[in-house]
Amino acid sequence: MQKVFLTEHIHQDAVSYLKEAFEVVQGTSVKPEDIIQQAQGCGGILIRSAHITAEIMDALPELKVVAKHGMGVDNIDVDHATAKGIQIVNAPYSNLNAVAEHIVMLVLALSKRTVRMDRLTRKGEFAQRNAFQTIELKDSTIGIIGMGKISRMVVKKLSGFDTRMIASDPFVEQKDVEGLPVTMVSAEEVYRTADFVIVHTSLFPSTFHLVGAKEFEMMKPSAFVINAARGPVIDEAAMIEALKAGKIAGAGLDVFEQEPPSAGNPLFSMENVILSPHNAALSAGALRAMAMDSALGVREVLEGKTVTYPVNKL
Repeated sequence: MQKVFLTEHIHQDAVSYLKEAFEVVQGTSVKPEDIIQQAQGCGGILIRSAHITAEIMDALPELKVVAKHGMGVDNIDVDHATAKGIQIVNAPYSNLNAVAEHIVMLVLALSKRTVRMDRLTRKGEFAQRNAFQTIELKDSTIGIIGMGKISRMVVKKLSGFDTRMIASDPFVEQKDVEGLPVTMVSAEEVYRTADFVIVHTSLFPSTFHLVGAKEFEMMKPSAFVINAARGPVIDEAAMIEALKAGKIAGAGLDVFEQEPPSAGNPLFSMENVILSPHNAALSAGALRAMAMDSALGVREVLEGKTVTYPVNKL
C-alpha cells in the first residue's frame, strides 16, 4: 500500500478519505530534517505551512505529489518539483469566502475603530467616545491591488455599502470584471485616491515588497491598508515607518513578513493597527474544504486519474 505523509494535522474527514486508499503517516515536525526522516517511502505529501524544498524532494525518491492545504504555493519549490516530475496540487477555491469575509471585517473594523473602542470601553473610559470619530464606508473609495478570485468576491460583498471601488491588476482589463461594480485603474490611482487600500496578490519574486516606501508616500494620510494575502507583498519596515510618521492612518493585517512575528514587532503596540494570526482562511467550513480538496489531489495523482487542481504542468 502506498504511503501519504501529512506534515501537519488536517480535518479528520480528509484523513479518513486518504486512509481508504493509502497508509497515512502523521508527521510530528515541520523541520526539513524531520520531514525527510518521517516521509521516507511516501508517494505523496500534504502540507499546510511546512516548506517543501529541493533538498526534501531530492531526499524522497518515491515522491510523486505534493498537495497544498489551501491556495498559495510559495512554500513549495514548484520549479524543482516540475523538473523532477513531481505534481503540485492545491485547493484554490476552498477558502475564498472565508478570506473575503475576513477582509471585509478588517475594512469595517478599521472604519469603526472597533478594537480601540472595545478597549477604552472595557477600561471605563466611556466618556472618550467623543474623542474618536468613525468613518462611514458610504461615499468612500476602496482600492484593490490584485484582482483575483478573492478580490472579486470582496467587491461583491462590499457592493451594498455605496462605496466607489477601483482596482489595479496588470493581468486584468475592465472587460474581465464586467458585471462587478469596480473600475480598473492604474496602481498609482489606487494608492493616491483610495481611503482603504486592499493588497491582495499572490507572492512571487515580482510581487515581493510590491508595496513599499514609494507607495506609502502616494497614499492619503487618512488611508488604511489591509493585507490578508502574504506578508512579504508589503515592505513591513516601510509600512511601520509610514504608520509612525502619520503617512497612513492605520492597517489591518492577517499576515506578516516573518511568521510568527517576533515578540518585539512594533505593530503590536500601535493603537491604529488591527492584527490577526494568519487565520483568515481558518473557518470551520474552509478548513474541511481545504483538507478535502488537497486530499483529492493526492488521490488523483497516486491513482493515475485526471488532476482537478494542478499547479504545475508535467
